[in-house]
Amino acid sequence: MPFSISYDPNDGIVCVQISGDATHEAYCGFRDEALRMYREKSCSCLLVDLRNLVTSKSSILTCFDFGQSFAHVLPHLRIAHVLPEDEKSRNDVVFTSTVGANRGLISKEFMTVEEAKQWQME
Repeated sequence: MPFSISYDPNDGIVCVQISGDATHEAYCGFRDEALRMYREKSCSCLLVDLRNLVTSKSSILTCFDFGQSFAHVLPHLRIAHVLPEDEKSRNDVVFTSTVGANRGLISKEFMTVEEAKQWQME
């Protein structure tokens, strides 16, 4: 599950791009690195670009753990998810986001990066 993390000082958003198949170990690595940059830059939001994510090896329990872990680490983080192209992966992301929201995470799903950034800037 390759990922890249960047910060744009113009809009104050930490952006994470994730591609490939999701594994719990890789997820924890990206989560910890994203949160480190989020705190370092004193951001209020995070944009997670999942258009190329594949969750074919993920179970419902894995998705539950992903959603719970983000909410547990930083419960009031505002996250915009750009949904994957693959339908199963899209459904998994929505479920994961719902788990996080049920634990205090503020998140919303979008089909494009532009829509996600617009919501983050509100």
